[in-house]
Amino acid sequence: MYIVLIVFMAIAAVVCIFAMVTVIVDMVKGGKNKAVAQASQPVAVQPPVESAEPAEDDEAMSDDSSSGEEEYGENTVIISRTEKKTLDEKFRELDEQQQHYYVEIVKHAMSKPEAKQIKNDRYEEYKIGNTRLVRLQIKKSGIVCEVTLVNSDFRNYMTDNKVRIKQAPTVIKISDESSVELVKNGIDIAVRGVEEEREYKRQLRNERRRNSRRQNT
Repeated sequence: MYIVLIVFMAIAAVVCIFAMVTVIVDMVKGGKNKAVAQASQPVAVQPPVESAEPAEDDEAMSDDSSSGEEEYGENTVIISRTEKKTLDEKFRELDEQQQHYYVEIVKHAMSKPEAKQIKNDRYEEYKIGNTRLVRLQIKKSGIVCEVTLVNSDFRNYMTDNKVRIKQAPTVIKISDESSVELVKNGIDIAVRGVEEEREYKRQLRNERRRNSRRQNT
C-alpha cells in the first residue's frame, strides 16, 4: 500500500511538472508572436511641432544680430561705407562767394537759346544738341567746370569724313572772377561752334542740291 502511494505521488508530480512546462512554453511563444506583430505594424510619423514663440521674437533676434558688435581677427581690414552727398547738399555747404560763382555760371549757360539742362546727384550739365556747353561739379577742392573747345576746322574735317572723335574736356577750377569769366568764354565758344557747324552743314546741303540740279539738266 505504501509503495502504491509513492508511485501515485510520483505520477502526480510528473503531471504537474509537465503542465508547468507546457504553460511556460505557451507564454514564451505568445510573447514572440506579440513582438513580431508589433514589429510588422507601420510606425506612425508624428508631424514636427511648430515653435510656439511669436514671429516678433525672430525679427528681434535678427535685428539684434545685425546691430550687435562683431569680432574680427587681427588681419581683417574693415572698410566703412559712407553715404555720398548729393550735388544740392554739396552746394549748400559752399560759402556764399562760391555759391555766387556757381549760380553765375549756370545763369550764363541757361541764357543760351536751346540750352538743355541735365542734372543728377553728381553733376549739372548744359548742352545744345549733342554739344556740351559746360558741366559743373562740386568736389572737395571746390567747384570744377568742364568745357569742350573744338576747333572749327577740325570739326568740319570730322563732319566731311564722318569721323567721330571724343575730345577730352578742358577742366577749370573756379577760384575767382577770372576763372568764372574763363568758363563763360568757353560756353560762348561752344555756342558759336554749334552755330558754325549748322551753317557748314547747311552749305553742304545747298552744294549737294546744286550738284544734283547740274546732273539732271
